[in-house]
Amino acid sequence: MASTQINTYWAKGNREGLTNEVADLFADDVPFFAMCSKVATTSSKPEWQSDVLSSSSKTSIVEGASVTYSQPGGRTRKSNYAQIRLRPYSITFSQLNTTVAGIKDQFAREVMKAMKTLALDFEAIFLFSGTTSAGTTATGRTCMGIQKAITSNTAKGTGAGVTAKGLITETQVNTILQKIWTAGGDPRAMFCGGFTKRVISQKFTAKTGFTWTTKADTRMAIANVNKYEGSFGTLDIIPSREHMSRRATIVTPDQLKVFVFRDIAQYDGAQTKSSKDGWVEGELSLGWGNEKAHGRISWIKNSGAIA
Repeated sequence: MASTQINTYWAKGNREGLTNEVADLFADDVPFFAMCSKVATTSSKPEWQSDVLSSSSKTSIVEGASVTYSQPGGRTRKSNYAQIRLRPYSITFSQLNTTVAGIKDQFAREVMKAMKTLALDFEAIFLFSGTTSAGTTATGRTCMGIQKAITSNTAKGTGAGVTAKGLITETQVNTILQKIWTAGGDPRAMFCGGFTKRVISQKFTAKTGFTWTTKADTRMAIANVNKYEGSFGTLDIIPSREHMSRRATIVTPDQLKVFVFRDIAQYDGAQTKSSKDGWVEGELSLGWGNEKAHGRISWIKNSGAIA
């Protein structure tokens, strides 16, 4: 039977139901980038030096001995090229003049998103295993990540093949901690992917009579490890979405630096078309001090059952 009522199927001119809410889901935290202290540099090739003490000696000296001299170990000079990253945006004047639900300033919003994304870019670069290079007029300079920088204090899973990966273990972590401690480092943070963070929360015990607890009054089960007290230091366990998922990185924080050649900044595009253009850009590099102050574990599982 045909309806004789005025209804939403029949009526014309009903306004749409688009609300002024925009559900932003920004995975924009950059814990490694944030941990590094920022140091200004005047060159696109930041350099620093590392030094170590001579080995201890128990040799006795005779009374009245003549002093002999030997050349000590020299300082080591390190460098890491600054890498340029940028994020552009362009909005036509017509679109800028259009009323958009939930957004007061379209251009400012694109600037904000570009800033957040650029920070994520550098988080990924600094945590990656890429090498450093000077670049050319046709190829951009590249910055070495902490994964490539670490060469001394390393450990692997049960093998170096796809089928041989295993869950990260306390033994692996404490082995790396001992290597860093032996070299004189002060490890205080471990970066990892989300799956490895779950493994640590479920499998690590710290050998201190640790047990999971449940707060009956709030009905809250606690099954999380944010700090791990190992044999040679207490680590903050910090997951980063940009960390290589099959690796974990243990660092001495005060050795880490971000060298700022050109800080992240906003730039306006030339007015050559009917749009408002711009980009955000930065030129940064990573410094790690002495690589023996850090360690990495590779070939660990990043998916599957945790048992």
